[in-house]
Parts: sequence; C-alpha cells; structure tokens
Amino acid sequence: MRFKDLEEETKEYLNKEVTTLSNSLGGVNFFLQLIEDMKNEKINPLLNKSSTFHYSKGKVSWNKTIYKDTLVLLYETMKLEEKDKDFFENLKPKAKKNTINMMKALKPINIEVRPKNQADGEGFELTIIDATNSDAIKISLLFKVVFFYNISFVKEILNYKKSL
Repeated sequence: MRFKDLEEETKEYLNKEVTTLSNSLGGVNFFLQLIEDMKNEKINPLLNKSSTFHYSKGKVSWNKTIYKDTLVLLYETMKLEEKDKDFFENLKPKAKKNTINMMKALKPINIEVRPKNQADGEGFELTIIDATNSDAIKISLLFKVVFFYNISFVKEILNYKKSL
C-alpha cells in the first residue's frame, strides 16, 4: 500500500491515530524505535511463546499465544486485502474457511504496548481484528501500521499535513 494512494479521510484518520499512539509512548522517536526493533528481530515478535516482546524503550504484550501458521495466514490475508478489497468473495471454500478460523482465533487478542518509563506515557492497546463493523470484519489498520508496514510508510503518516 502506498500512502499517497489513500483517500484524504484515511490519511487524516491514520495521522491522528498514529500521532496519538506515538505520544502515548513518549513521542515519535519512541514509536519509530518500537517499529524498528520489531523489524530487526529475526523471528516475528508476535511468535514469542511468552506473549511478550521487550524492545529498547518498553514492552509489548498480548493475551494469547499466536502460532506461526496463523501469523503466516494473517500476513497472506493482509496482502490479498491490499490488492483487492473484495478478495474474500473470490476465495475457494477451503481457503475461506481457513481465513474465517484465523480471524476467529485472532479476534480476542489484545496487544498492549507500554513504555519502560511511566513518565513517557501510558502506552496504548490495539487489536488485530477490527470488528467495529459487524458486516465487514477485517484486519485492523493500526495493527498493519505497527506490525506490517515498513518504517517509511509510518514516517509518511506522521509527516502528513492536511491539504487545503
């Protein structure tokens, strides 16, 4: 996904939300440090058996173990979703069933990000699956920003200024 191809309201939403998330960790640099530390890990931090990942400025924890096959399917689904918003309708029955089961398994997971120093901020929480609209359950955009998209995309979000 390219930031410049997004709709204005999506850009505004992302800028507002990501700015809020970064401020809750102590600022933009602390937020970018979190993303860089996760990208530098050989194995995806979400696969840690302890459901915890310590980065240089704090800690990320979640309430349920995530298995490799589930995470691989999640990333494949994200890629399909980026290419085609209606990808779900085009899936074969077995792939559709696997995707639904993956979504059900990940829906209750709540990810908490907390800074080491309480003075930096309270941190934030996010979910993997966005179920705010019960008709269209999809992967959370904020989850994608923090765990999936590259650092330059996040910098574009943070540097976005609404055009008049």
